[in-house]
Amino acid sequence: MRFLAIDWSNTECRYLLASLQRGGGLTVQKAGVALIEEVPAKKDHNPEKTSKSNELPNLVAVLRNILKEERIGSCSLLLCLDRSKVELLYQTLPPCTEPEIPVLLKNQVLRELPHFSEHDPLDYLVLGNISEENRKVLATTIPLSYRQSLVRAFRSIGCSPQYIGLKSLAAAALLFHSASITEKFEPCLIVHVVETEVDLVLAEGSQILSVRSFRLPDQLRFSEIVDRIAAEVGRTVMIGDESVTGQTVKQIILFGNEEDWKPLVQVLTDQALDVSVINPFQISGVHTAVVPDQPGCFAPLLGLLLEQQAVTKSGVDLLHPKDAPKPPNYIRSVFLAVIFLGLCGLGLYYWNREIVRGMEAELVRVKAEHQKVSVQLQQVQPGFNVLRQARNWDIQNVLWLDELKELSLVLPGGQDLVVTQISFSTLENNARFSGLIQMSGMVREPSVLLKLQTDLHRQGLYMVQFPSPSVNPAGGGYPWLFRISIYRVRR
Repeated sequence: MRFLAIDWSNTECRYLLASLQRGGGLTVQKAGVALIEEVPAKKDHNPEKTSKSNELPNLVAVLRNILKEERIGSCSLLLCLDRSKVELLYQTLPPCTEPEIPVLLKNQVLRELPHFSEHDPLDYLVLGNISEENRKVLATTIPLSYRQSLVRAFRSIGCSPQYIGLKSLAAAALLFHSASITEKFEPCLIVHVVETEVDLVLAEGSQILSVRSFRLPDQLRFSEIVDRIAAEVGRTVMIGDESVTGQTVKQIILFGNEEDWKPLVQVLTDQALDVSVINPFQISGVHTAVVPDQPGCFAPLLGLLLEQQAVTKSGVDLLHPKDAPKPPNYIRSVFLAVIFLGLCGLGLYYWNREIVRGMEAELVRVKAEHQKVSVQLQQVQPGFNVLRQARNWDIQNVLWLDELKELSLVLPGGQDLVVTQISFSTLENNARFSGLIQMSGMVREPSVLLKLQTDLHRQGLYMVQFPSPSVNPAGGGYPWLFRISIYRVRR
């Protein structure tokens, strides 16, 4: 993937065109410096305000020419801001967890910066050991309107910004992502000089302890520049001794050619400091065929490019600042769950409807079959009843004619009792009695019935329920009506 990394001042724009490799490292295709034409301020206007208003249009024009010369239609853009374009604040936070840092930091910055808005991008870098109870944090912010203007301006020429970093931190990132150099600077002071701006980064291992920047006065001789930088380095080393745990800062790292920094190296060496001059285009992981005249100026851009391949970012990104984790949004989950349950319910409804339809069809078929069987049953029921009665008579093995004969011998004469109705029936599944004889008629007096009951019991073949005579409404010679049940005992 191809990237274009740039940083700029009021007079020039440094750019680096490179592609990242899948296995790590990057290949530099073009590195250069383009001059930015200054537009003179109009009368009765603030020169500083005019310069800021013309910054982006002039920069976009320069970048458009670069893309045209390199024949690039569009690419991903990495922006590197210097100290003058951002607001830096050192903050000490109370004991807190990592997700709580953005909220606490934003509250403190809102109190200290009156022009800061809660909508402005705010990123931070934890300084030193991240496990300390009182966290020391470097807060970085720019106005939201400035970031929006950067994004709009560069998108207009086909370059979509993907990262907005800080130049001093990007220069340190170049060393952090180079394993061969990281082992050599514990602790150290990283010195980066571009034009009149000097960045001093105090680091221990892969942790940044402090960041300082200062601007050199214009029109200084080189010897005066060396003296100014050496004085600030010495002052920073003395202050840094209190931040480095158990060790003294004696190693100084400069970017560029050794010949260019020989006077400064000599002065710092006389102060008992170990000075290393590193050409950023010669570190491991950077592949290039041409090295520009001032290689030290491109250290932040190389650091930005290597930062894109790192799993954990060592700097700040004002385009995608760290933010507190948002509370879980259950609305989407609930909405999807409702849709899922609705689909399940709809599918279950149609499935049950098909089952009900099948059951209704089966019920219709069964009813039709039942109707047909009912008609056949009604036709055969009379014959079945006759056969059942015949079977019962045969199973009971009772000869009712013989029984009637025996009863006639016991029944009283016609002057005492007249039988008007008699019925015989068998008793199924009765272990004691085989049949039932029921008689009804008229009798002269109730004593006749008691004598009949006594005579039947005496034979031992019958069991008679106590008859209950009633008055005969017709009167005459038989004033009583009777109904008697006689049970035939099994033989």
